Amino acid sequence: MERRLAYLNHIEFKKLVPEKIDAVLIPVGTVEAHGITPLGTDVIIPDAMAERICGDVNAIVAPTIPYGITRGLTGHPGTLPIDPDIFRAYVGEVMKSLVGEGFSRIVILNGHGGQTDDLKEVLCETSREMGVKTLLIEWWYDTDDIRKQVLEREGGHAGADETAAVMGIDPSLVKPDLFDERMVTRYSKAFAAYPFPGTIITYTDGDTSLNLDEEKCKDYFEAVTARVASIIKEVFSKWAAI
Repeated sequence: MERRLAYLNHIEFKKLVPEKIDAVLIPVGTVEAHGITPLGTDVIIPDAMAERICGDVNAIVAPTIPYGITRGLTGHPGTLPIDPDIFRAYVGEVMKSLVGEGFSRIVILNGHGGQTDDLKEVLCETSREMGVKTLLIEWWYDTDDIRKQVLEREGGHAGADETAAVMGIDPSLVKPDLFDERMVTRYSKAFAAYPFPGTIITYTDGDTSLNLDEEKCKDYFEAVTARVASIIKEVFSKWAAI
């Protein structure tokens, strides 16, 4: 069954929402430099996850919001920052429109950590003002065990985890031949540079190299996607008791 809102006819939509489906997934990302993966990495990952899990969690997939809040990487080629106030207002309007069409459970699958607080604010306001249930999911949290077991690497921006997720979706999107050691920079509270000097940002000690084994990357993406689905289903189940 087609669950992508943009591909449904309006009559088909009316038959599904809200009588059969009252939950909607909104993939949200940003467009910024990501080492050897595409500028749209933060869009590609949540978008692919949403399409894979929508049937499992019985939800419609809303069109992706691709533009987001980018700060430190602004200045690197192809990076497209959006004003935070405009971003919050736009996401809020999208959510209100979806509520108006009958959705009472709204899940944002966020692909970019730089806009977490802004999304929490919008989700909280929408829930309070419109009397609906809202949920923010960020796939890289609570998946360290999967990363360490499958990839045997530490993560980071455009690091082993994000790169593996993209490769697990479509290996042709990853460009190992473009790798340059100068891309890699360790984040430190000792300095703030604009633009940040690297497009692969590491946050911890240990092996932060990229694992480009296609089978392991596919296994990683499938495992973190399943973890995301399980979190959503658990929240939905507990919401039912409220």
